[in-house]
Amino acid sequence: MLTITRPVYDAMLEHLNAVYPQEGCGLLGGRGDTAVSHTAIDNILHSPVAYEMDATQQIQAMIALEAQGLENLVIYHSHPTGPSHPSATDLAQAYYPDATYLIISLADRARPIVAAFRIGDGRYTPIPLVIQ
Repeated sequence: MLTITRPVYDAMLEHLNAVYPQEGCGLLGGRGDTAVSHTAIDNILHSPVAYEMDATQQIQAMIALEAQGLENLVIYHSHPTGPSHPSATDLAQAYYPDATYLIISLADRARPIVAAFRIGDGRYTPIPLVIQ
């Protein structure tokens, strides 16, 4: 199970709406199974159908999380017009098997659909998600 605090969840959605219609991406840090920190990272592809995190920003975010005593719990990105499950590209590019992946569908921006997954070996497993 993954728990995301309400302020972190709201910050993530605010970021994704700010970069819409491009895919947005970032990291959530925390302890155990609770995400308490949000870091937006630039999508250097500036694409509505793909993302690649700015490598410098990603490394800086990971170092900052470690300095705060937090783990990199979640890698997130949006699907501006697509579903809230991993695409074939998402499966192929899931380089962090210990992380939880969040995919946020903004197909209906008034009602985003947020789903959590473990991804590895070209497969995904849904993870229960709680916002508190």
